[in-house]
Amino acid sequence: MTMRVICISLMILFFTPLLVTVTAPAFAQDQQAPSADDIVAKMQSKLNLTQDQVAAVTPIIEKFSSKRDELRQSMEDGTADKESIHSQMKELREDEKQELSQVLSSDQISQWQQMQGHGHKHDSPAQAGGEGGNNDGGTSGVGG
Repeated sequence: MTMRVICISLMILFFTPLLVTVTAPAFAQDQQAPSADDIVAKMQSKLNLTQDQVAAVTPIIEKFSSKRDELRQSMEDGTADKESIHSQMKELREDEKQELSQVLSSDQISQWQQMQGHGHKHDSPAQAGGEGGNNDGGTSGVGG
């Protein structure tokens, strides 16, 4: 019986690293970027978007999600280096923020950036003083 335990232990030690290397890439593939619809649904829920805002935000999110997907694909293909991708992603975030600021209030923009993990304290004063911070025509009663 001791020999049986030793054999099982050896098999576990041998097959565990193999199992991890086989399942790790499959798990990584499941960690794809959320779809534009998922992003808009989350924004609607977390930012208390009005139906008008949802209608205005959806094409913006779709456009930038598509651009980000193209950049990710070029990185995976090896057609672009990481520094270039990083710089282009940063530019996309800024462009997206600019377009969304025409639809969302400054508070919603701040919350959205925090949701993405890009909320920086130095963004808030510029946003508050920037143009188009609340051009949605009716979010003054929205939010919390």
